[in-house]
Amino acid sequence: MNKEIVITVRDGEQEYNCILKRPDIPTLSRVNKLAKADEVLAAQELIKNCWLSGDKEILEDAYMMMAAVGQMGKLSEGITAEIKN
Repeated sequence: MNKEIVITVRDGEQEYNCILKRPDIPTLSRVNKLAKADEVLAAQELIKNCWLSGDKEILEDAYMMMAAVGQMGKLSEGITAEIKN
């Protein structure tokens, strides 16, 4: 399953959009390692590896990139797990 989301980032009156997919295991592994030393580089790695299409300004502007990464948690919405005996 490759769930995708559209994220809209607003900067003043301008709107920018991107489409991102769920990260794969290698991406999550790299991001977790990077996050221990540099959370911003980890965020950049995450968005670049999940990027499908969109306005490149989101990747080029640090504030817009961080705003988009902040919304990526929605990729896991609706996922639950439980233990049954």
